[in-house]
This record gives sequence, structure tokens and C-alpha cells, in this order.
Amino acid sequence: MSKYMSFESQSFANEELLLEALSDIGFSTVTQGKDLPLDGWDKRNARTADIIIRRKDVRTHRLLADIGFQKTSSGYVAIVDDMDLDYRLGKDFVVRLQNHYHEAAARKMAKKLGGTLIKERIGKTVKIRVKF
Repeated sequence: MSKYMSFESQSFANEELLLEALSDIGFSTVTQGKDLPLDGWDKRNARTADIIIRRKDVRTHRLLADIGFQKTSSGYVAIVDDMDLDYRLGKDFVVRLQNHYHEAAARKMAKKLGGTLIKERIGKTVKIRVKF
């Protein structure tokens, strides 16, 4: 049985950076609004979100449900169908999105400071620095 999962502890504070990170990982078509309904398999537990990636707009992953981001006091919280995490996106989807979000923040800071972004991989850790 499919159900939506919320990731309350992993929020995205800046909408612009979230949209850039989504675009970086291949989700460039988004629907924005206020309390828009998510379309998915779980009709018993209807959910809403403010930023939505519609499953019909994503051909590469063949999603079972929409991906949503609900605005909270701490930022945007991801709402993702558990079966999409298991079979389509991968369980590390939110972590990968966070990595791209932080990289987008670093790019923005580098541009603001007139510097360059340096990405360095040390084992499984990616270190991002701004050089100016």
C-alpha cells in the first residue's frame, strides 16, 4: 500500500534555492501555489503542497504520485510517496536534493562575493569551498 511520507527534519529554507536544486536533478517543471492537492495512489490520506512536481510532467522516473513541498515555519518540507522512494527515485532522494540545495547556496554566495566555486570529493564526502 502506497502512502505519502513527510521529511519534517530536512527542510529547505529558501524557495529560490530549492527550485534551482530541483532543476539541477532534472525536475524543472513545477507547479506553485498555496495548498494545491497532490495526486497519488493514497486517496484516503489526501495531502496538499505549495510546490509540486506533477507525475505527468516527469517522464524519466515514471512516478506513481506527485512530489510536493509544503511551506512550514522552518521552510519547505518534502512530501514524497514511499513507493516512489523505494522503486523510482531511490531512498536517498531527499539527501541528494539537500546536496544540490547546498551547492546552489554556495554558487549564489560565490557569485555574490565575486569568487569561484571549488568542489572537492574526499571519499564519500563532497567539500564545497568558495575561492576569491
